[in-house]
Amino acid sequence: MQKQLNRLIWRRHRRVFGIVGGLSLLIALANNVIVLHGLGNSSNAHELVGSNINKWQTYSQSDFSAYPFWLSLAFWMLGILLMNIDLKDNFNQFLFSSGFSRRRVYWSKLGMGLAAAIIIVVLTIIVQYGIFWISLPANIGFHLAWPGLITSWVCGLANSIGVFALCWFAALIIGQTGSLVVTLVGFTLSLTGVASIGESLITMSGWKLTGGQVTWLASGVWLLVACILFVWGAYLYRRLSLEHNGEYLLFPGLKVPVYIVFVVYVTTLNAWNASDGTSAVVAFIASVGFGYFWLWRPSIMEKWHQRRSRS
Repeated sequence: MQKQLNRLIWRRHRRVFGIVGGLSLLIALANNVIVLHGLGNSSNAHELVGSNINKWQTYSQSDFSAYPFWLSLAFWMLGILLMNIDLKDNFNQFLFSSGFSRRRVYWSKLGMGLAAAIIIVVLTIIVQYGIFWISLPANIGFHLAWPGLITSWVCGLANSIGVFALCWFAALIIGQTGSLVVTLVGFTLSLTGVASIGESLITMSGWKLTGGQVTWLASGVWLLVACILFVWGAYLYRRLSLEHNGEYLLFPGLKVPVYIVFVVYVTTLNAWNASDGTSAVVAFIASVGFGYFWLWRPSIMEKWHQRRSRS
């Protein structure tokens, strides 16, 4: 049964894996071509990778990044697509009606998605490093060191898995594809503000943490968030129903928690960066009104889905 389920999931999503993997490799190739073109015009002998690669901290410079940012983007895309596509075309219902338990379907799909994402990371890094190794001009050195590589890979994977978990969970509870993408794009961009608040709180608390320690702490937080969302998602997945298909939230019981989190989140971000209390008050009023309209007042798309279902 498990092998049959894995084959069905693989056949269903292998095209998605191929597209995301191909896109990651294409970006890596384009980035390498741009860097090599710039280095080809340089006559000075120097190292592509700086001496910081010997330290136990993530290494990222303009010309070379040990764990490039687009790998997290690949996790971001897979987290959305693997769950959202199956919700939209009723592939989940097909698996349930075929005798597979929801618990087994959920964890099998999650395991295959993470495995595919990690394979994409490995292939992309091999291609990126390999092109540099073979194609760098003779006057440019390319010397790596394990401390910087291991730190970059571990922290990069931890952050990517956290991003995957956010998108995976959001795609499970949000029933509108457009709203899902807009929500996740906005939330992902706002994480820079959350990081700034976290660093400020660490400084105010009196903790004497180095930059490397902050990086490891952030990676641990990402992994903790991922574990919570994966387990919570498994709980919700067993209660997934088509009754609310087409609505913003597929689980009405989450309306109040999501509403509260949204208002507190938006208000806190604006209040922390504001020079006075006016911005915080405006953000609070705007988030309260927008959140109420978004969660309790059906949008045009929801009404269209309801009319289509009735017809």
